[in-house]
Amino acid sequence: MAINGKLLLLCTIVCTLQSTIGLQYSPGPMFDSKSSSFSSATKAGHITANEELELFYMGPDVPGYLTEQWFTGGLASDTTRIRYYIDNETIPSLDFNLYMAHGFGCGEAVDDQYVPWQTRRISRDAAKSVYNTYRIPFQKSIRITATVTETAAFWYIVRGLRNAQLHVGGFPLPPETRLRLYKVENEAMQPLSFVTAAETSGDSAGWLYQVTLHANSTDYTYLEACFRAAIDGELQFLSSGTEDFFLSAYYFNKGVYHGDHAGLTCKTGHGEMSAYKFFEDDPVIFSKSLKLMWRCGETSGGPNGCPNKFPAESARERYGDHRQEEEEKEREVLGKTTGLGAHPTVASLYTWVYEYPQG
Repeated sequence: MAINGKLLLLCTIVCTLQSTIGLQYSPGPMFDSKSSSFSSATKAGHITANEELELFYMGPDVPGYLTEQWFTGGLASDTTRIRYYIDNETIPSLDFNLYMAHGFGCGEAVDDQYVPWQTRRISRDAAKSVYNTYRIPFQKSIRITATVTETAAFWYIVRGLRNAQLHVGGFPLPPETRLRLYKVENEAMQPLSFVTAAETSGDSAGWLYQVTLHANSTDYTYLEACFRAAIDGELQFLSSGTEDFFLSAYYFNKGVYHGDHAGLTCKTGHGEMSAYKFFEDDPVIFSKSLKLMWRCGETSGGPNGCPNKFPAESARERYGDHRQEEEEKEREVLGKTTGLGAHPTVASLYTWVYEYPQG
């Protein structure tokens, strides 16, 4: 492509983002003379089982965002619960299982087989060690706590910036931006059933940031499912299959991989997998609402199925009064014609979304 053509394409993308959700690309500095760094470290700390322990606090009137966290020792466990109380919350807006939040859903015994590995945003560089570089903003204060199931020693590092503008994917986000987490945990899904991974309130704009998935079944046919999203009310398909969503193919036939954009952190061989996908350099944005959906298995074409041609059928997703009947027809057809009917599956999904007021 000629240089002028590339510039035109870049301008088109930037102008679309700016007009759609009020973002303006800014390659300039993210901080000024008022900005400063903060950092805290705990060496050989003590955490008691089943007691919430404060790891860090900053406030009461200091805006900023986290840039890095490192959890080691007793904190780095598949049963660790991390909570963030932002801007004087009494109920934490971010509350999650540490491993699932990073896409390590198969448990320590399985995940440890692939250590060490490192990407730009998440890493496991040693056994009993996890780090991330998630940007978690706050306007007034932030309090971070941990709860574990076994008494242990731990090591912890947290760093960030004060009075600095948050940037994601090269775009500055408004000061009111919050990082939200939508969770689906241990959902028992029947073949071809749907689950809503995330649904915003309908009065905010924002940016889909990350999705992690852990699923377990008797085989991998549930991976036929396509991710779809209703973006400002318009249905769009984000993938042609589940492994495709995580930038792999053929049921992850080459096994575990760890990339900056997506990765497969485990695959047990009989029907269990865990993966992550970042949208930092692949923006999925909305100006009013976002609804992200996943499915247990899939059909190709039809009123509920994943499109098998372009343009897709106009009725490809009519989630109306006849959806249950359509799903029953799909199960029957799928089982008779392909032998790939999905089996009952247990799934967990974490969806991270940056949100801020419209306008």
